[in-house]
Amino acid sequence: MLNGFSFRYSFTKHRSYFYQLVLLLGFKPHNIDLYKLAFCHSSLSLTDKNGNPLNNERLEFIGDAILDAVIADLLYIQFPNENEGRLSLMRSNLVNRKNLDKLSQETGIADFIITKIDNNHNQHVAGNAFEALIGAIYYDRGFYKCKYFINKIIETYTKWDNIKMVEEDFKSLIFHYTQKLRWELVFETYEAIEANEKHYHFISEISINNQFIAQGKAWSKKQAEQNAAQIAINTLKNNRMIID
Repeated sequence: MLNGFSFRYSFTKHRSYFYQLVLLLGFKPHNIDLYKLAFCHSSLSLTDKNGNPLNNERLEFIGDAILDAVIADLLYIQFPNENEGRLSLMRSNLVNRKNLDKLSQETGIADFIITKIDNNHNQHVAGNAFEALIGAIYYDRGFYKCKYFINKIIETYTKWDNIKMVEEDFKSLIFHYTQKLRWELVFETYEAIEANEKHYHFISEISINNQFIAQGKAWSKKQAEQNAAQIAINTLKNNRMIID
């Protein structure tokens, strides 16, 4: 329940689209067409009179950026003693596609989506619509309504203790650092077997800006990449190329 409203609702003959949006948002929308566009998936192949596509992809682009900013602000306030790396990791877990899909289903956002494909099992349709809705709110009611909407959802559906206990994901951290610094990051992972071994293991090598940085080994591909990423982060920190 947010402000006395339940996010869940049903389409009936007696409830208008406007009222359903009020139940979802917790405030009155102004431009209904923006919200209809936010829930319009590209699989419908709709166009305007000039042949321009009518779907939610552009609103999703805006919503993605706003969501990142609001979540960053929330985490900064909620966890005053966490360093930048940990905050980035927690934000990554909150805004990843799997979690956005889940939030879209739980809040009822997914029920508004108009698509020709199954939005429960295909291409993160639900999570993308979540971001597009934020974009629609931004252009309809401004940034502070976006912040209000996102904060209410996160506070209602997120357990902060679970977010803080997230496992250390070195691969996500190395991606974060290199993207922030606009470096080119390359993972090369392959199977290998040495003379004294009976089974193949995985080797993962990391290059940054075409320069070899680190190598990790493990019996699984995922762990090899984690090991390589951890070594790479330590190497960069030791050379003061990145700082917590």
